[in-house]
Amino acid sequence: MVICTECGSENNSGSRYCSHCGEKLSNVPKEGSDVDVEPSPKNIWPVILPIAVFILIASVIGYTYNHSKQVNKSVLEDKNEAEELALNGKYKEAENLLVTAANQRPNYQALQTSLSSVRDVRKLDNELNQVEESIENNKLDTALENLASINNSMMKKEDRLVVTLTEKLNQLDSRITVNKINNQLKKLTSIDELAEKLNTLSGLDLEEATRVREKITEKIVSISTKNAEEAMKEKQFNEAIAAVDEGLQYVINHEKLAQLKDRVEQEKQAFEQEKLERIERAMEQAAEEDLKNRQDAVKILDVNVSEDEFGDITVKGEVQSEATKIVSSIEVTYDIINENDKVIESETAQVYPMYLNPEDKGTFEKNYYDFENKVTVKVTNVQWYVE
Repeated sequence: MVICTECGSENNSGSRYCSHCGEKLSNVPKEGSDVDVEPSPKNIWPVILPIAVFILIASVIGYTYNHSKQVNKSVLEDKNEAEELALNGKYKEAENLLVTAANQRPNYQALQTSLSSVRDVRKLDNELNQVEESIENNKLDTALENLASINNSMMKKEDRLVVTLTEKLNQLDSRITVNKINNQLKKLTSIDELAEKLNTLSGLDLEEATRVREKITEKIVSISTKNAEEAMKEKQFNEAIAAVDEGLQYVINHEKLAQLKDRVEQEKQAFEQEKLERIERAMEQAAEEDLKNRQDAVKILDVNVSEDEFGDITVKGEVQSEATKIVSSIEVTYDIINENDKVIESETAQVYPMYLNPEDKGTFEKNYYDFENKVTVKVTNVQWYVE
């Protein structure tokens, strides 16, 4: 056998060229010689070197691929997390996360798009914060103008992140509305005007709106009460009831107005009954002439003035019948006097109950809402009818 010195393959004796690699065999024995040729050492580098290079290249490619894959995964996770933060209104945190991701993959267009979107929304958010500052400084016209401009900008952007600012924009718009109404309250003097503002505020779920609604309610009650009292002074009881009902239409079941309506109805009933009795007594005028001359049938026991928590004045008094017969329709006339002892108003109050038996007691009461200083009361006349 002859060993190829190039590739180490065994060849038949007498072969001149290697049957495996084609190299010329140098250890060919001469013809007739029985001497075996010693095989030369095998050269394995031609085989190992290509394999080693292949393994090295494959390792580098594998490492690069895996590293790139890991970076892509990390960048994608950062992008998704940033979008979630932005949707929850955390624009600054989202921007920082996207900047970090963009530094790792600067050519990733989706990252650049998301970053640009977050920066645009953050800019709009800052502009909304400036509008809020204008509202707090009561610069409502400026705030409304800037808010309209921001709204126009948002409508032009086809970006789902812009939607996250909608609630804040609507709240600021509502606050402007509330503050404008609050500034107008002092100039509103009719229930219809106040009711219109109350209706505007009805759909606004804001703490400021609740406070302004309460102020409007108080003013409606005040106006309704004043109108009713003025009508009662003129004995226009139907108008007084209508004035109270107008207020109750917007402040349903308000305790103070409900009590006032009860009092108006009582006074109306008393007035109508008194009117009827006067007609009947007119027909019997001759029989009643002696009763009219009795000046001491009713005695004033007490008259006092009190002020409640709302600053309203209440005049209360108590009388007692000293007649020997039933007395009715007792009216107490009194002067309201200010701190300078000046009579500022004269009033007549009806005593309840309408009929008093001998030695029975009755009371009268009236409320006033327009007096700003302390007042006193002096009874000037008492009139009644003897049954």
